[in-house]
Amino acid sequence: MGLLTPVEQQTKEAFGMVPMEERLSLLPRYSASQGLIAPQFIYDLAKAVSAPITAARGYQVTPEESVNTALNAFGGASAGAAPKGALRSGLMFDPRFDPRKLEQARLQSLKTVIDPTGSINVPKVNIVDYEGRPFVTSMSDRTAAGGNLVKINDVTLNRPVGLLGGQDYMFRNPGQVWASGDQPVRQIMEHANLVKDATKQNPLYIPWRMAPTGGDFAAMTGESMLNYANAAMTKSGKKTLDKDVKRFIPDWKGVDSAESILQFRKQSDTTRKAIKASIDKNFRNEGGLGIGEARLAVADPRQLLAKESGIMNVGEIYAGSPIIQASGHPSYPRGVPGQGLGILNDNLTIFDLLPNVVKARNIKDPKNPSAADIRSMQMHPYSGVITSDLLKKLGY
Repeated sequence: MGLLTPVEQQTKEAFGMVPMEERLSLLPRYSASQGLIAPQFIYDLAKAVSAPITAARGYQVTPEESVNTALNAFGGASAGAAPKGALRSGLMFDPRFDPRKLEQARLQSLKTVIDPTGSINVPKVNIVDYEGRPFVTSMSDRTAAGGNLVKINDVTLNRPVGLLGGQDYMFRNPGQVWASGDQPVRQIMEHANLVKDATKQNPLYIPWRMAPTGGDFAAMTGESMLNYANAAMTKSGKKTLDKDVKRFIPDWKGVDSAESILQFRKQSDTTRKAIKASIDKNFRNEGGLGIGEARLAVADPRQLLAKESGIMNVGEIYAGSPIIQASGHPSYPRGVPGQGLGILNDNLTIFDLLPNVVKARNIKDPKNPSAADIRSMQMHPYSGVITSDLLKKLGY
């Protein structure tokens, strides 16, 4: 049978079940040597229960197990392809979406409804498919791409929140593989151009995953809090909230104004964070939405339990092309020209692909880097080559 993953081991300890090739999809089967073999869907549900326990204990949860956990939890499909009006509830998530103990129950009971903006078929790929290819990497938040957030708990939003990504940005914006601010995009393109000069190939783009709070820069989190307040709070509550927001935006039009979201988007990251913190502190128990709930509401369900520093999607940068000056993303105005290629099947972190960084920082286990190691990756983009020697060291 081979080695069990940490989630499979937890499932074995808790439920006495192990993965089996002969496990049937619908009916139980009796084996003289193994006893009653449960149907596959029961085993999958047992793994869905085991996954958050495994993650909470600090063990690795594979991307496939994270995806299956999310799908078993709310019956979704691939990112952005859930049925119209599909309800997301009973989510299992990294507790760092809101580390406050008293907020965990609110996050566990969170329900959202997403209306998709069209499905996409993204191929599954393996890292070995790219042997010999150079790559560039930088950080990515966990926000979802594809769809509109239309309902949170029992509150239907008057103004849906567009989910723009995040990792899947590269699959939903033809001609672009990434979007960010001026300096990050310039750095990515400078790296890409140098790599192409040296290798004569367009580099891959392989973003690595940030912590659950990494999506706070994107306006989607704050927009969810403001639009929830618009739809859920009382008239007097909104009046008090508007007075509070005017401390940060003196010409604030009010949470009921159609201009309010545009005003919020135009603010600096510091101002947006201050507004979110104030709503969270002063209004989440007065009919408003807490910041942890907002983070979870706009997150990609496949990444709720996924490993920080893990890699997920692969794209290609069109090196030598001009920077896209208007990406279309309200939080990240510049675009990196390129295309999305596929979703990795492999359970890897970015440190698995950067042996020189591992050596320089004396990282003992590339699959379990320290917080300081991960922070170091945020300073600027890194690049490397997926060589045959590297793949051999990774076990391929």
